[in-house]
Amino acid sequence: MSRDAATSVPAWDEALAAALAWPLQSVTVVIRAGGDGGPPGVLSVHAGPWGTGSLYAVARGRDLHADWDPGRLYHLLGRDCLDPLRAAAFLAWSGAPYARRTLLRDLWLLCAGSHSTWPVDDTPAQPLRVSYPPPVPLPRVGRVVPGGDVPGAFWKTLGASMRRWVGPGGAADAAPAACELSGGLDSSLVTACAAALTGRPPRTYGLTMPGAQQAGQRVRRAEVIDRFGAVDTTRALAADPLLPPGGARARARGVVPWEECYHEAVGALFATAAADGVRCLFTGFGGDELCGAHPDDGPPATREGPTSTALGPDPVPEHLTGSAREMLLDARADPVSAFDPAPRGQVAESAVEAVTSGSALYLRHGIWPVHPLCTPELARLCRRLPGRWRSGRTVQRDLLTRLGLRTVGRPAGTDDFSPAMVAALRGPSRPLLTSLFTAPLLADTRLVDPGALLSRYLAWADGGPGDEMEFYSAAVLELTLRSVEAGGEGPAS
Repeated sequence: MSRDAATSVPAWDEALAAALAWPLQSVTVVIRAGGDGGPPGVLSVHAGPWGTGSLYAVARGRDLHADWDPGRLYHLLGRDCLDPLRAAAFLAWSGAPYARRTLLRDLWLLCAGSHSTWPVDDTPAQPLRVSYPPPVPLPRVGRVVPGGDVPGAFWKTLGASMRRWVGPGGAADAAPAACELSGGLDSSLVTACAAALTGRPPRTYGLTMPGAQQAGQRVRRAEVIDRFGAVDTTRALAADPLLPPGGARARARGVVPWEECYHEAVGALFATAAADGVRCLFTGFGGDELCGAHPDDGPPATREGPTSTALGPDPVPEHLTGSAREMLLDARADPVSAFDPAPRGQVAESAVEAVTSGSALYLRHGIWPVHPLCTPELARLCRRLPGRWRSGRTVQRDLLTRLGLRTVGRPAGTDDFSPAMVAALRGPSRPLLTSLFTAPLLADTRLVDPGALLSRYLAWADGGPGDEMEFYSAAVLELTLRSVEAGGEGPAS
């Protein structure tokens, strides 16, 4: 949006305010022309509140490059692109805080609700500036009035959220609702609500778990499918093991370290959905965070907000160098200053992080992901619930039981994806990881002892001690460096 000389200031300001008030995800770009001795021109980018399809940006010289797929910006980065502290945290704990700075130096994330500015005139090149929105106060826990229907309030709020997309007047009302369905609490609630709003059988897509978990998951999924007449498509998770030799990620094609671990399997499922004509897919992201602990609960609840980081437990992996360990130890003293995480928003930080990091994989397949459990109104409702309704996610379980999904609401066990990762990294992915760790680019960062990394991985692959995520994290970060070196050629899907 640029300000035309013929447009009055009040009218232009009103148009801008209306654009920024758009309730769904949006990116608003404002160009204010400079010159004629006046203030310099400025390009402003206002990121929407959802985190879906967020932009990444790199400033180079007098140019600003932005894309929703970070891999497409790799050609602008140098080989020495890792932020040492964030890379060390990723290697140690397989994560990083949701923040404007990514673990790739000079690659900025325009976080949900952020405001970014960039000069556009002939002044010397200036760095991109990304400003966070103000923190959202955490609402206090309320009380339920006598006879209050808490599960009913959850269902009503979820329905009101989802009507933005489905049901009469919804953005995706012309097509059958399509939902990811694992058979867990969250995806089952979203699927049930989509079916209720549209009055039509939804399409469902899911990955089936390997081994002994498969039977329980099949029963839970069948309960949802039968209850709502869903048209279901499944794909075995083990059919597309992660990091197979010869795969797109193994060839270092635009690998993004913070994306979906089970990239190959999830990407194959999305390709199937896209071939079916799905352009809008509902997910269950955010359900875990809705009923988290609250400071009003008293001990042992912990404060959620800007002090939260990806700092994990000790010990860190033994293949990290002494300098990496020292950086992580120093960061513990003041994690907010060290990692600069985004302030508390309407939705829990970890939920927005999951939404943001997963967006590109959907969008590469032409699918817009919708996360009904990450809406501000539902998050606020659940944050105000008394602890007994949040504990054990009682409100969601009681609602599922009321909907006739008793097996889903009170499952005998929970899904665990880690056996699939262990099987892949010890089996079909072993040749790739052995090759990556034999002469890793990570050695140049001085964060990893390559000899220790290779020997520890081979011992673990033969059944020895260790954790699969520490080897996956090292492998995907190594492939990221190789992707940058290759110029980020092509998407990783």
